[in-house]
This record gives sequence, C-alpha cells and structure tokens, in this order.
Amino acid sequence: DEEKTVEDVIELPVQVSGKVRGKILLPKDADVNMARKLAEADENILKYIEGKTTVKEIYVPGKIYNIVVK
Repeated sequence: DEEKTVEDVIELPVQVSGKVRGKILLPKDADVNMARKLAEADENILKYIEGKTTVKEIYVPGKIYNIVVK
C-alpha cells in the first residue's frame, strides 16, 4: 500500500548562522516549537547556540530549521 510507505518521522537539517550543525528527527507535522526543543536537546547544536542571543529563526516544515545567533 502506498499510504503505508509514507514516513511519519523525517530527518531535518539544522543550521546555525547559515552552517549545518546537525540533524534532528521529528514528526512530519511538527511545528517550530518542537523543532526548537529537539535542536536544543542536541549537544552538537547546543554548543553553537548556548550563551548567544537568537536573532531569527527560520523553519521550513519538512525542509530545514535555521537559527541565526549573535
């Protein structure tokens, strides 16, 4: 069946200031809040955003999550 082959979980690349710093697994219908929570839980991503001010967040569902820090 076609509908059974569609994945419910996707791997989403996370960029910090334009550079890919990691990937997170999240549900296909996740919102920006869930993406942020999972990104902050990832050690590789956390070391680039910890102690910095988030200037902007860009979330394209199913494609990418970008965090601009200063």
